[in-house]
Amino acid sequence: MTAPSSRSSRRRASGLARAAVPAGVVLALTAGLAGCKGVVVASSTGAPGSITAVAASAPASSAAAAAPGAAADPATTAASSSGAGSSGAAGSVSVSVTSPVTISGSVPVAVSCSTGLAYRASVSTAVVQGDQLSFSVATPRYRGPGSYDAVVGVTLHQASGVVTAVAGVSRVPAVLSSTGGSFSVSAKGSGGRTFTGSLKWTCGS
Repeated sequence: MTAPSSRSSRRRASGLARAAVPAGVVLALTAGLAGCKGVVVASSTGAPGSITAVAASAPASSAAAAAPGAAADPATTAASSSGAGSSGAAGSVSVSVTSPVTISGSVPVAVSCSTGLAYRASVSTAVVQGDQLSFSVATPRYRGPGSYDAVVGVTLHQASGVVTAVAGVSRVPAVLSSTGGSFSVSAKGSGGRTFTGSLKWTCGS
C-alpha cells in the first residue's frame, strides 16, 4: 500500500509536467517567429501554463511600400502630366476688294473662330489702306476642313464716310482649313452699292 505522502508527490510532479508543456510551446513559437526576417515578437507569461500575449508585425518600411499596380497619387499625376500651354497663333486677314472701291492688303488682327455643329469666324475691325472692314462667316453642319456653302456678312466703312454693308448672303462658296478659311462674294448692299471682294483669314488673337 502506497503511503499518502508518495501519492501527493506524484500528483505535484504530474502537474508541473503539464504546466511545462505550454511554456515549451511558447519558447518554440517565439524562437521560430524571431528567426523570420523583419518580424518582431513580444511575449509574456502570467500564471503557469498561460500565454498572455504573442504579437508579430512586418517592418514599417514594408507597410509603407506601395503595392504593385496601385493607383498613383492624383496630385502627382496631374503635376507630371501638366505642362506649359502652347502660345496662341496670331490672327490675320487678307482682303482684295474691287467694289465699291479698290483696296487690298494683309493686316494682323484678332480673328475669332469656333467649331462644333457649325463653323463660325468673325472680325470686328480690320483697317486696310485706311478703310475699315468687318465680316462674319457661318457654315452649318460642319464636318471638318473642306469646301462649304456659307452665310456671310461684310461691312466696309470707307475713310470718306461711305458705308457699304451686305448681310446674310447665303450659299457663298467658302473653303475652310484647320487654321482659317477664305471666301469670295459679290452682292448688292446698302445704298444700292455692290460689294465685290475676296477675304482670307487666319484664326488667332
